[in-house]
Amino acid sequence: MDAGAACTPFLHDIKPLPEEQHAALLKKVDATPESLKRDVKILREWLAQQPHLPQLGEDFDPWLIRFLIGSKNSLQRAKEYLEKYCTSRAQRAELYTQGPSPGVENLFALIKSGVLPVTTPQGTRMVITKFTKEVGEDPSKMDWGIYFKLTVHMADVFLGSEGHPVDAEICMDLEHFTVALNNSFVANLSLFRQFVDTAQGSVPLHYKAVHLVNAPGIIKTVIAMVRPFLKDKLGERIIVHDTVESFHKCVDKACLPSDYGGQGKTLQQMCDDWHLIIHTNMPWILARQAKLAADESKRVGGKPRQDDFGVEGSFRKLAVD
Repeated sequence: MDAGAACTPFLHDIKPLPEEQHAALLKKVDATPESLKRDVKILREWLAQQPHLPQLGEDFDPWLIRFLIGSKNSLQRAKEYLEKYCTSRAQRAELYTQGPSPGVENLFALIKSGVLPVTTPQGTRMVITKFTKEVGEDPSKMDWGIYFKLTVHMADVFLGSEGHPVDAEICMDLEHFTVALNNSFVANLSLFRQFVDTAQGSVPLHYKAVHLVNAPGIIKTVIAMVRPFLKDKLGERIIVHDTVESFHKCVDKACLPSDYGGQGKTLQQMCDDWHLIIHTNMPWILARQAKLAADESKRVGGKPRQDDFGVEGSFRKLAVD
């Protein structure tokens, strides 16, 4: 793999949208292959007029099309996302540059996280994460910074993958989410805030639901704590499930891992697959950061103020045209 190229990242056996779901997605955003080809050229021409933003060739057209689709076929919104995305990579570079390390390997042992190989019947990509009993009992082993970085890498990989959905569902299995682990999370709340600001404001992926499965009683306090950081729509899409059976009422059971009553791989197998994907794509991920981060020294009018794009994650003064 040429790490600096605009190639599609390696995704092992994670399947793209079936043809009928892809057609439905284009219809939903009122786009056609012809209109996307036309509009992506407009995006490239606009980027060429922004000296601080990356100058991209036609080989990046599939990636730019993802921004158009994720922006619901709005050129203006796509420009705003590109501005925020590239600026975020410049201002929060540490969030995008987690290379191979013992900490990464350790995290894959402490948190079982994977991606369903097939989309749901609604055309969403589901990510399932479960904290192990080990980290629940000894939260000192948990590195939230690495966890947030690897999650950003996950979003980047799918954003760079042509033909995959822009709609995602998140499932967090909280069976082993203890009070001690929650205290560890609270101690890293500022990192979580930056991560959420980036995920919501800079990446044109749509989070359709957040399922909290096997949720302990403390979860109500956690939700109340993080809800102010979430956009209203996302805050309303948090669904708490006391049991896996409750989860089955919201998600097609057949899509789920076999240890969640489904017909797919086990969560451990999905985690192993995702570990392979991250390891294989790490050169691509790090090269992406170098290629797509804004060059603030070239921004016309100077750097954006901290309150335009700081920990609050808002961009109140966008000049995109």
